[in-house]
Amino acid sequence: MKILNALLSPIIKGEVALKEFVDHDVVPDLPITYTDEVGEMLKNIQYTIECLDEVDKEKQDIIELISHDLRTPILQSLDIITFLNDDGDDPEQRAENLSLLSEIVTKQLKFLEEMLKALKAKHIEIGYKNFESIPVSSMINKIIYDYKKRIEVKHLSVINTIPEHVKLHGHSLGMKQVFENLLNNAIKFSEKNGEIHISEISDKNSVQIIIQDQGTGFNERTKDTLFSKFVPGHLGTSGEPTTGLGLYLTKKIVEKHAGTIEPFSEGQGKGAKFVVSIPA
Repeated sequence: MKILNALLSPIIKGEVALKEFVDHDVVPDLPITYTDEVGEMLKNIQYTIECLDEVDKEKQDIIELISHDLRTPILQSLDIITFLNDDGDDPEQRAENLSLLSEIVTKQLKFLEEMLKALKAKHIEIGYKNFESIPVSSMINKIIYDYKKRIEVKHLSVINTIPEHVKLHGHSLGMKQVFENLLNNAIKFSEKNGEIHISEISDKNSVQIIIQDQGTGFNERTKDTLFSKFVPGHLGTSGEPTTGLGLYLTKKIVEKHAGTIEPFSEGQGKGAKFVVSIPA
């Protein structure tokens, strides 16, 4: 009986581990020291559960990304609609804003299609196999154009000095979300008539993109929670709300590129700087 129990023990552990994961999302730490077929079975169970858990987490991240990124185009669209209702008599300005509104809606539809396609996939991956060469300056110029109305409302100057030849090797949709989130924050926390500077430093090992503003900044205590999930944030300088997700998602995307993101500020009211470093 003891021999039978010893033989059954690892099988029972595997069964319990599967049940705990299915019922309670508990990732086990199964013993993998067995060298026979049962040991291989336990290794496979452990590996399979870890893979399923990772896919589940990535799907959750994409759901959060969708919910977070729906806010920006909706707010942009509402700003344009307000302008058209209040000051849309100039035919040239009206045509320009209608064109921008159409572009925002089209872009968002494409974004939703991409994200829903990823959610349906068996594997969601921001990895080297779907990386491409990204012209950073033109990508950021496009984002600046998309935020044109919000920039104008605050009378901000957004200065992009990244040379046209600078490129990142990465996931185009992911990196676009990174720079959109960082520019969105810079606008949100800038005072009227301020400046936002976007620059780069490159060497043989990495490309660093720097987004620096003259806004509200942050202290050391706030810095420790900047990238945490759902941490209540401060309102923007014009009362803009925050979701507590933007920087969390930004950091996740950067890390999937084997990169880093570092925040800097000399203190409250002294502006903020974010440095994104991606391996060359």
